[in-house]
Amino acid sequence: MYEGSHTRRHTRADRARRRRAARRRLALLIVVVVAAAAVAVALLHGRGAERTRGGVPAARATATGSPAPSPTASPPPKVWVASTSRPVRVWVGGDSMGGELGFSLKPLLAAAGPFKPVTFYKESSGICRYDFFDWQKQMETVSRTVKPDAAVLMMGTNDTQSVAKDGEWIPYGQMAWKRAYEERVGDIIDTLLDGGARRVYWVGMPIMGEGWRNSRMRLINRVFRKQAEKRPGAEFIDIWDLYTTTDGAFDPSLRLNDQVHFTVAGQETLAERVMEAIMDDWLPSGLPAPAASPSASPSVAAPGAQG
Repeated sequence: MYEGSHTRRHTRADRARRRRAARRRLALLIVVVVAAAAVAVALLHGRGAERTRGGVPAARATATGSPAPSPTASPPPKVWVASTSRPVRVWVGGDSMGGELGFSLKPLLAAAGPFKPVTFYKESSGICRYDFFDWQKQMETVSRTVKPDAAVLMMGTNDTQSVAKDGEWIPYGQMAWKRAYEERVGDIIDTLLDGGARRVYWVGMPIMGEGWRNSRMRLINRVFRKQAEKRPGAEFIDIWDLYTTTDGAFDPSLRLNDQVHFTVAGQETLAERVMEAIMDDWLPSGLPAPAASPSASPSVAAPGAQG
């Protein structure tokens, strides 16, 4: 269980150990993921890469080199051990990358048993352009109608562009842009937590194939991390290391030709990392043991029954 909100970071050896553990825990579920991810690719990727527009990027160290979060003053909302008698409602959503995550994570959650997943995505959306799609209003609707116990968000690919505030457009990269973006991210997390969610998992952006994108993705990740760390019950999930080579460069093997979206294997890798975070909170002892089949139990004749 977690003490407040925090960021997931791993050393190389620790990452390898945790990945092996995650694969063992999720081995029974991966077959389902492959089928679901194949459907995701067919649905999402006949449409091309998402468009991004923006201004000057801001420099940022890689996520794995960021300092450890400071402890929060108040504890996070309490959670319970997920069970069939008390399942956990999990909402998963975001832009098209959030859609890929939802397609891959939903079958894992469903197959695990005590989770009720709901997914939603809006292609080409983001936090900058509420004139195109208003994520703040969407989160208000989700809190009111879905009433999630946990929420998983992944978006930001399209957010290297101007943001509107008080009737004015603020160009990407300015300090005023960063403040406005931080405010919107914080408002989304607050809406979910105030609406009853016990955990909000904000999944960071991955490294991109085009170098000019990466300083921008690091800036956006820095905002996500900062806003999550300020709020008990919120957590930033760092995925940067999942898609890099041993020397920290972009690894194309898990990405589509647009160098943005994920292959089926890339979606599986992403879903495993997020599933690990969810299980650490809601199933700390691992997956529940499967129920014994009737044939496995010795038959006992009722009193007076004939053989």
